[in-house]
Amino acid sequence: MSHNTTNRPRMAAIYAPGTVRARRWHGDGDVRGYRPPRGWIARADLTDLHPITGRALPRAVWWIIESKE
Repeated sequence: MSHNTTNRPRMAAIYAPGTVRARRWHGDGDVRGYRPPRGWIARADLTDLHPITGRALPRAVWWIIESKE
């Protein structure tokens, strides 16, 4: 059975105020150029620990930590 998802509208996620999410910075250039979506506050963190699991990473990488206002 195959599903064709191309015709389905994308459901936007709704986040509660105070929600924190983290993701790796994969962008080209300076991480300071990142602008968060409306309603979010963002900061950049260079760390060698995974911000969610706390496990050690092989090298330090930039993470974008976003908080919902």
